[in-house]
Amino acid sequence: MMYGDPQQQQNQPHPQGGEFQRGPPPLQMTRQPSASSTTLNSEYHHHAPPPPQNLPYDAHGDNFAAKRMRKMTQRRAVDYSSTVVRYMQVRISQRDARDRTTLQPTPAAAIDMLPAAAYLDNPSTGFAAKFVHTSLNKNRCSINRILWTPTGRRLITGSQSGEFTLWNGQSFNFEMILQAHDQAIRSMVWSHNDNWMVSGDDGGAIKYWQNNMNNVKVNKSAHKESVRDLSFCRTDLKFCSCSDDTTVKVWDFARCQEERSLTGRPWVGCQKC
Repeated sequence: MMYGDPQQQQNQPHPQGGEFQRGPPPLQMTRQPSASSTTLNSEYHHHAPPPPQNLPYDAHGDNFAAKRMRKMTQRRAVDYSSTVVRYMQVRISQRDARDRTTLQPTPAAAIDMLPAAAYLDNPSTGFAAKFVHTSLNKNRCSINRILWTPTGRRLITGSQSGEFTLWNGQSFNFEMILQAHDQAIRSMVWSHNDNWMVSGDDGGAIKYWQNNMNNVKVNKSAHKESVRDLSFCRTDLKFCSCSDDTTVKVWDFARCQEERSLTGRPWVGCQKC
């Protein structure tokens, strides 16, 4: 059986030494013209596409541009417990302010710092000398009243929208938002035993609050106009409220009843009992 063209096989010389070629002759490979061959016009030459520009989601060349993680930042915090522990340690051996160590204006003296309750005889500790943090609420409106909780760890703000916002005094984030009044809050005060808080609003209403922010009593007709200030007596049995209706009223706290009404000039204020 013969392979290929018989005429071409007759023209091929026979191998020397009496050896004959086995199998079919090798096929001749022909080179196919490529796209970069000179036989094609220059307009058909292959060019790489330019890199994409101004991609909306993958601008940085990764697969996580749409879900990019936020930049890690160090959040400021105030360590209040360290000063309290230090105060409990040193107050056993201190008689009064004469035995107290004077703080030096160096960073190394920070470990000797005590809480504000240890410097009641030094009014200069009441001045804020360093900016620490700014906190913003989602519902941005004016803050009419600010009051610390009795423990000093949280801050309560009364806003123009009638909301109580409870802020953490160490990590500077809000913990709770409560719709306390129907109108703008104008006054807040804690009792001396730190168990009750009384608040007043623009409509003349007065409300009682427990230390867990639970509303227990409401007097919507306490005043005819805005309640500007509140003050408890030292026994917490009575409290006073002053309003824009030119009156100062004395209230029985347990019964929430008016005992006496004093008429005065506008914009009066309650003095601390």
